[in-house]
Amino acid sequence: MGIEVRFRGQSGKAWQFQRVATEAPWARSAGVAIFAAPDTYGWRIIRVVELSGRPNDVQPIWALADAERYGANAVFVALEFDAAARKTMAADIEEGFSPVCFSGHNRADAAPIAA
Repeated sequence: MGIEVRFRGQSGKAWQFQRVATEAPWARSAGVAIFAAPDTYGWRIIRVVELSGRPNDVQPIWALADAERYGANAVFVALEFDAAARKTMAADIEEGFSPVCFSGHNRADAAPIAA
């Protein structure tokens, strides 16, 4: 696939991502992955996850399976080896797009659940 897409976070910075096949070994890369579904005017971000780059890390695969339940059928990856930069990128995109599924680091900011 290899289509280049830019997602602009809350800060206004445009982050560059490449679309990859869901069956490609993208989960082994260090960076940030976005799981999205086609929308009327582009992409609806379902979930944003950080990729550690560890070869046997299954968390991104489980995150994709969770996002697929909400309609995600596209994977976008931005390679980034610096852990602090990955956190910044993921948080900026999550805050700018309000994805359907929140990652662990922004759950405290999510709307409270009514009792």
